[in-house]
Amino acid sequence: MVATAPASAAPLRLDQLTPLQRSALPALVVSGSVGSANPASRFVVVNGQVVHEGQDAAPGVRVEHIGQRSMTVAWRGLRLELPY
Repeated sequence: MVATAPASAAPLRLDQLTPLQRSALPALVVSGSVGSANPASRFVVVNGQVVHEGQDAAPGVRVEHIGQRSMTVAWRGLRLELPY
């Protein structure tokens, strides 16, 4: 089982990760997104794949929230805010 940070914890920015953590984070290339008031209708296109909230964008990288200009992901027990 993978430990995750509490949802109430503020997500970290990439510049707050150590160089080792940044190098271990899988590459996530976002080529599009659709926002909506309805969470089930939100998605991002990551590495050519459509990903909804609650799905994995890459092995071990779960999308928690999709915003207008960023997404929050859970990875290795951390919550990260990733701009796109």
